[in-house]
Amino acid sequence: MCLTYPHIGNVGANLEDQESDHPQIEGLVVREFSSLASNWRSLQTAQAYLEHHGIPVVWDVDTRALVRHIRSVGALRGVLATDGSSPEALVAEARALPPMAGRELVTRVSCREPYVWTEGLPRSVERPAASAVGETRFRVVAYDFGIKRNILRLLVENGCAVTVVPARTSAEDVLALKPDGVFLSNGPGDPEPVEFAVREIRRLLGRVPMFGICLGHQLLGLALGGRTFKLKFGHHGSNHPVKNLETGRIEITAQNHGFAVDPDSLPASEVVITHTNLNDGTNEGMRHRSLPVFSVQYHPEASPGPHDARYLFGRFVELMSEFRRS
Repeated sequence: MCLTYPHIGNVGANLEDQESDHPQIEGLVVREFSSLASNWRSLQTAQAYLEHHGIPVVWDVDTRALVRHIRSVGALRGVLATDGSSPEALVAEARALPPMAGRELVTRVSCREPYVWTEGLPRSVERPAASAVGETRFRVVAYDFGIKRNILRLLVENGCAVTVVPARTSAEDVLALKPDGVFLSNGPGDPEPVEFAVREIRRLLGRVPMFGICLGHQLLGLALGGRTFKLKFGHHGSNHPVKNLETGRIEITAQNHGFAVDPDSLPASEVVITHTNLNDGTNEGMRHRSLPVFSVQYHPEASPGPHDARYLFGRFVELMSEFRRS
């Protein structure tokens, strides 16, 4: 992962902010890396945290020039090396790496067994206006395709009892848990090889309300008959403007994906495009016209990032409430 902000690490690290059991990167490239941590919530330096998890860091790199190059030629495979290998050997090694397109990465990051999640947002973090901790009203089964913990925290904050299940869990096993709703999580890689998840999502359509984020949005698009495609360099980081086509409002969003759902491939008689990216016009959200199903490409849990789209968790709760009454 390459970060363009010039000064990285001064905030340090703490357990409350972890989005996973461990960092889901293989290396970090930055301009300047701080050996000190000054934030009051920090428990250890960023360097100690990454060293504990075996993640190498290279700094003193002109990362903005590197990103401009990537935006020109597209996302690249790369290697970090300190063994004195020649540039020619490193280029050959990078070219020998498998490309992202066509790789199924979900099962590498998904949990192995179901588990119950009960943790809400940390006390030091601003809660949603409609926070409902202690007022559990809905049972939600969350598919773990590489789920971020702040998604789970926000589901709890909105009154959900959450059970997280592995990516290969069958629709029958999900329904046996008697959920009021099913959440389709974010995750890595190309959505098209994740055929096992698309198959189970199709079996759940119409039987229970569903909400998808990022990879979950792409898998839902495939389940609804659409196609996905690889973006030249993807959407990563904060401050991506997205227009809500149903309200006309602009949301500033956090994003991290390399693929997108082709809106023209979706059956217009069944699917409504609800959000669009104002930078490149790609599909950022959709809902089914008659079934209790919707999704967004960006990250409304935005940890870290803007909170403009947190209302979507409330919308999921409303959808489950309406479905329960019907």
